[in-house]
Amino acid sequence: MTEREIESIVSNVLRARFPGGQYTGAAVRFDTDFDGAPIIRVTARYQTRPDSRTEIVRTVHAIRDALLDRGEERFVYLTNDIADERQAHADVD
Repeated sequence: MTEREIESIVSNVLRARFPGGQYTGAAVRFDTDFDGAPIIRVTARYQTRPDSRTEIVRTVHAIRDALLDRGEERFVYLTNDIADERQAHADVD
């Protein structure tokens, strides 16, 4: 699969699982794991944390299943970036 096809599938899965504006986009990077095997790193961006934490956890499986259906076998690592939870200022001791 091409990188563009993978990015499209990832975005479609995330948009379908988190409707209503919570999901704002995703960054997809192609990398290797500690053994040198090729992997896909996805950072899903949300404005606010989706209500269901279980749904967030299940999302990595949904992405992987969608990619496997198209013949893509690389493992997917998912990171969630939630804008409302970003620290605005550095901690000061």
